[in-house]
Amino acid sequence: MNFLKSTSVALIAALSAFSFSSSALADNSNKVKFRSSITLKVGQAMIVHGARGKCGQLPSKADLAQSKRNLDSTLKTGHIAFGKPGIRKSGSCNGWTPVYETIFVADRPGKETVKIHGDRVRITVK
Repeated sequence: MNFLKSTSVALIAALSAFSFSSSALADNSNKVKFRSSITLKVGQAMIVHGARGKCGQLPSKADLAQSKRNLDSTLKTGHIAFGKPGIRKSGSCNGWTPVYETIFVADRPGKETVKIHGDRVRITVK
């Protein structure tokens, strides 16, 4: 009976550890596409890019917060939100690397061209 109890506890612990570790990994089925030009209406949102960390790693929450502050301070027509983990092709990483979705949320009408994660994006909000 003790064997069954200890086996059950070990199985539950292993499953819990696996479920927690997988939440920090990128979702390989979520391929994040870079968009160099977007047109939205006020109130709409769209994934425009993917925020990556070091090649092969998701960025830290602190890196995302800093990136959001930097991007929001330069945007005139909206703001940035980060979505779920995924992957994107990166020239710097020579292939696919984990990212968080970078979502532009349209707040005010206008046009602007900004750099998001080093790449130019033309934004039009109607």
